[in-house]
Amino acid sequence: MNMISQLQRVQKINRMIKSARTGSPREFAGELGISESHFHRYIEELQQMGVPIQYSRARRTYYYENNTELILSYSLKIISDQGSKEIIGGAQKIPSLLFFESGQQLLC
Repeated sequence: MNMISQLQRVQKINRMIKSARTGSPREFAGELGISESHFHRYIEELQQMGVPIQYSRARRTYYYENNTELILSYSLKIISDQGSKEIIGGAQKIPSLLFFESGQQLLC
């Protein structure tokens, strides 16, 4: 799967969690078009980055603790080889995912 598809999937995960209508893990994974184990890997990765995702069995939904909001942004800028050398010392820079939690910025 390419990077853009993964970013779009994380955006969909975020929208569904914000709406607090995700359903069970199996239903959520089905809505995303992935296996339940793949879905759990996404949730675990987000939690490891500090995103406070919880699941309520009573409400059958995932939710963010403490009114946390996740903002995902990315950009792609094409530059020449020379520009790359001048800007970042010749290394290719991969677009960053930026996560914001209650005013805190987490870079991944």
